[in-house]
Amino acid sequence: MNDTAIKNYAMWARRELIADVQKRCMRYGILEEGSLPANADTVDGRVLTSVERTQRAELLRIAREDGYRELVERAAYTWFNRLLAIRFMEVNDRLPSHVRVLSAPDGSFKPQAIGEAMDLPLEALDPSQVAELVQAGNDEDLFRAVFLAQCDELADCMPAVFDKVGSAMELLLPDGLLREGGVAEQLVSAIPERDWTEGVEIVGWMYQYYVSERKDEVFASFKKGKKAERDAIAPATQLFTPNWIVRYLTENSLGRLWMLNRPDSSLPEDMPYFVKPDEDHETEFKHVDSPEDITVVDPACGSGHILVYAFELLAKMYAEDGYTGRDAARLILEKNLSGMEIDPRAGAMASFALTMKACELDSRFLRRGVSPRITVLSRVEFDGEEQRYIENLRNRPELMDAAAHLDECGSLLTVTKDDLEAVARDLASLAGEGSIFGGSAAAKLERLQAELRPLSCRYDVVVANPPYMGAKNMNSWLSSWVKKHYADVKGDLFSCFMVRNSGMGTDHAQMGFMTPYVWMFIGTYEKLRKYVIEKNTITSLIQLEYSGFAGATVPICTFTLQMGKIEGYKGGYIRLSGFPRADQQAPRALEALADPGCGWFYRADADGFGAIPGSPIAYWANRSVANAFETYSTLAEVVPPKSGLTTGNNDTFLRLWWECSSDNCCFDAHSRKEARSRNVKWFPCNKGGEFRKWFGNRQFVVNWKDDGGEMRSAGLSATTFRNSSFYFREGLTWSSISSSSFHMRWSPAGSIGERKGAMAFSSDKKMALFALGAMNSSPVGMVLKIVAPTLDYSEGPISRIPIPTTTNHKDEVVKKVENNILLAADDWDAFETSWDFKHHPLV
Repeated sequence: MNDTAIKNYAMWARRELIADVQKRCMRYGILEEGSLPANADTVDGRVLTSVERTQRAELLRIAREDGYRELVERAAYTWFNRLLAIRFMEVNDRLPSHVRVLSAPDGSFKPQAIGEAMDLPLEALDPSQVAELVQAGNDEDLFRAVFLAQCDELADCMPAVFDKVGSAMELLLPDGLLREGGVAEQLVSAIPERDWTEGVEIVGWMYQYYVSERKDEVFASFKKGKKAERDAIAPATQLFTPNWIVRYLTENSLGRLWMLNRPDSSLPEDMPYFVKPDEDHETEFKHVDSPEDITVVDPACGSGHILVYAFELLAKMYAEDGYTGRDAARLILEKNLSGMEIDPRAGAMASFALTMKACELDSRFLRRGVSPRITVLSRVEFDGEEQRYIENLRNRPELMDAAAHLDECGSLLTVTKDDLEAVARDLASLAGEGSIFGGSAAAKLERLQAELRPLSCRYDVVVANPPYMGAKNMNSWLSSWVKKHYADVKGDLFSCFMVRNSGMGTDHAQMGFMTPYVWMFIGTYEKLRKYVIEKNTITSLIQLEYSGFAGATVPICTFTLQMGKIEGYKGGYIRLSGFPRADQQAPRALEALADPGCGWFYRADADGFGAIPGSPIAYWANRSVANAFETYSTLAEVVPPKSGLTTGNNDTFLRLWWECSSDNCCFDAHSRKEARSRNVKWFPCNKGGEFRKWFGNRQFVVNWKDDGGEMRSAGLSATTFRNSSFYFREGLTWSSISSSSFHMRWSPAGSIGERKGAMAFSSDKKMALFALGAMNSSPVGMVLKIVAPTLDYSEGPISRIPIPTTTNHKDEVVKKVENNILLAADDWDAFETSWDFKHHPLV
């Protein structure tokens, strides 16, 4: 697949379509400001038909309720979506007429449908209009009529993707569709035809690239302090899951369920990423008699990549049980697969992709009247007059509030049986209601009921690449709602989804996720880890290399769970941290599965993670590491780490020492009292720095005149004076954030610790030196990969490092540490960057 061509086209097409749609809006007097009245009969002297007036009024309603920009975006993607779908169908001969709409049989941009327009079996195509356009040689209008008629025909079998002729969006179909260099021509010529035959995943990648610029806009707004309002949540959180991870997740959830029920199945031959279960422990599991019994959901399905592969696995299960392809196609969509999504554009693509998969099994599937169960969760709001007709729903204000924000909270909403009954009772009370507001309320209740039902169900398999969004970027409603309903895991949407999706499973359900791997280690997610370990069984996990996922801005892991605790179960873990680059991740994962002795495949019982403070998912740690945590004192108990000051404005209050007059610097104050007595401005400040052990990185000075008086008087909100009673004391210091391995140094009396150059202190200097030796040792490097895998060496994770204070070799260690400090100090002082420089050692 030509990724570059696909990406370039999708991004260009979005800009082109938006511009073309805006031109159509202008043509019909639909403007960002100052639109003509909705009941206007003419625009720029041109009389509108009755159909155009109705369509225009609907478009103005959308612009009024959702905004002009959203209208334009929606229209642009509507036509992008349909162009993609028709292009895929014509290349793969899925169009009912078997006549190409966008290209010629030889692949050129000469639409076959124009040449055969007189004979096209499209009900919405007016023969007299066609004849008139053919006679006039008006190919542009003829193509427009054919294209819309083709959409009309496909609307019967794929209503989630196509509309019937006469829909409002028809008014915004761009002009000049046949022009050279236009969106349709480039779709045919810029992307090799063979790419369209490699699988329906191409439409998912197209969508991912189509929204990428919008995604960049949203992330740029985050940097300016803006929040993700409802129209920004979808583009900010969508991430197309790579095929190998989709296979791993689905094979170890859906495939695992099948294998537990059918241990003699031949399915593993087609599941290269399947992790064999722990054979030493019996596993309780959901028993199924046939593939028809299995329910699968992706609660954040995007364009349907996971559901498409689940379809493929299910098709093999049906074939193994003797079903025909025709029956399997229907049953998979009717009984097995469900998806939920807040973005209607992505949801439409998911529906299309699954329909195309069904066509592979049944060439006449489009005539069967079966649609994929993809639920687009859109907001349902009841106006003041409508609320008179929904008494039962009014008595559930939290549900009403969530319903009005369903396009924000999505499938995070937990729906109870009582919730559904309240909606049903209100609907029943409106039977036969003839008033305008009653009829409107009934229509909204029906839509709400359709959206809530799948949220109330429980599923045997739950697989998702849930949205990632930190709490700081959530809008006020979503932030407040998440804090209330997911208080223990409110830090990010992905962690909320992990908890919610567990609640969507049946007993012993199989689950699969792709998420940032921070939940495995950092303190913020300790409650989530305990929830996972105590309520579920980790059956497998792959931890990708820090930059091992192209397109993600966070380090990723992917893992599978079984609901319920299986005591002593050893899950299969693959650690890919030693293999940089995204293109190495899948091959190395396959190597590990083929050869568990490779060195990066592990078996671990999750119960053992609790032996380490914070219960990090340290699957590679051997028993001796766990013993160290259980036996030894922590650094916090021996030499407590303390965070230092934050100036609030480093450009003003921080300098390199050689930028200041030596007469205005003090390098040997032993206390704040002594510093005040020196009557100078600049004092040493530990600020981390490059890799250096034992001694050094003594370069910065901070304005601490009059006990930091100038900083205090500046009144900067970011200025903080943490642990100021420890300023100027001797101790240990290190770089709190590092791109390399951990390194700790001795800091003589006279320096102030800073936020990035935290310090640790002890009244027992001997113990401090011993701890310094321990912290610079290889074993601590191993432990740091457990407590600080994200290279965040702040005082929190560093505090948890175990220190073997009962050793008989303490004096020997201290002596060697003192010698190392002297050697490192001599080396540091041998250059002019040290304020203690005397002369170069070679002179």
